[in-house]
Amino acid sequence: MASFTAIPQSITVPQLSTGAVTNAFTDKRWLHVVSHLDPKYGGLSSVVPQLNAAIASLGQYSVQLAGFCQPGEHFIPRQAAQVAVEHLPLGRRAWLTDSELKKRFRRLVSSSLGIHIHGLWQQSSAVTASLARKTGKPYLISAHGMLESWALRNKRWKKSLYMALVERANLQGATCLHALTQSECEDYRRLGFRNPIAVIPNGVEIPAHISSRKFLDQFPELRGKRLILFLGRIHFKKGLDILCQAWARLHAKWPEAQLVLAGPDFEGTQAQIEQLIANLNIPERVTFTGMLAGELKWSALAAAEVFVLPSYSEGLSVSVLEAMGTGRPVIITENCNLPEVAHQGCGWVIQPNVDELQEALSDFLRASSAERGEWGEHGKQLVASRYSWDVIGRQMSSLYRWVEDDCLPADVEIQFHRRTQ
Repeated sequence: MASFTAIPQSITVPQLSTGAVTNAFTDKRWLHVVSHLDPKYGGLSSVVPQLNAAIASLGQYSVQLAGFCQPGEHFIPRQAAQVAVEHLPLGRRAWLTDSELKKRFRRLVSSSLGIHIHGLWQQSSAVTASLARKTGKPYLISAHGMLESWALRNKRWKKSLYMALVERANLQGATCLHALTQSECEDYRRLGFRNPIAVIPNGVEIPAHISSRKFLDQFPELRGKRLILFLGRIHFKKGLDILCQAWARLHAKWPEAQLVLAGPDFEGTQAQIEQLIANLNIPERVTFTGMLAGELKWSALAAAEVFVLPSYSEGLSVSVLEAMGTGRPVIITENCNLPEVAHQGCGWVIQPNVDELQEALSDFLRASSAERGEWGEHGKQLVASRYSWDVIGRQMSSLYRWVEDDCLPADVEIQFHRRTQ
């Protein structure tokens, strides 16, 4: 039976299978590859540029970001001015027919110390991993929750075929796999991958000061309300169906509270949720805001009393971390992969069902302001200690040094596959 364990620091790390890690590189540049840069496509387009900025700011490695996306897509934080951005086409046709494009990307890959691929099931991961193997470059893959069981059941047959034909070879050929959580580490092993796995979470940057004013100026009808905030893509996997059903059971008892659903529509889900809300007879008790970005997003968090993400499937939600970082208690499901929320008294971790969500919301709404403040403070402390970009940038740079010179990092958990008799 196969198992895995963390390698103690005293054990010498075996030579990685990719011979390129021992070569002498004069350009300490890592190429990061992602499928989109516009935040409307979800967490990767927000997280990856910020990760790039955190790594580059340390000065140990330079960073180039390649986005397989439309030319106009961008989401580069202000502190990432030192991160070069390359726009590449997402569609397969160009990569099959455009020889100059393939030459240009080959030069980009060949001139990099290593490659960091974010996400699966896309042309970006297929093209990049294959080329990295051909050029002998070490590469990392971050699945970002895309191998979680619920996610694999979505479009199951298509993903099974693609895994067999393309993605399994990409994952098996990676010098190291990157997991956001211990749960994601288990996802890799469950699917049979024996690569080393580094566990490094997402990070967040919390503004020093936030105010509810801008959000309430834009939505004045919410002034004086106790706001229950969902902030993310309007997508079925986020559990909005059970959130609306739980709220339908509670709303009459709490007339001063309002459910706020903030985020961009994805795959036409909002129309279905609006119909569900109409069927539940609660349209006046739910507010859709559309996508909130920048100062308006932080203002919405400042206005909220509690953040709710009853997701069926997550990697590691940045929105949850941002909510905790601003001192908001959170109600999340086990699928959000943040058991610390319960262990350290930051809120509730529940199963994704209506009954448990209804109970958690009731508990919160009944709680005193002192209790709510205590839960929020615990969340702020947790995020500051474990999930700041300063911490994550240092950990990722340590991982890159291990890939480069075989020096086991002291600040990164790296797990190796082991067989037990």
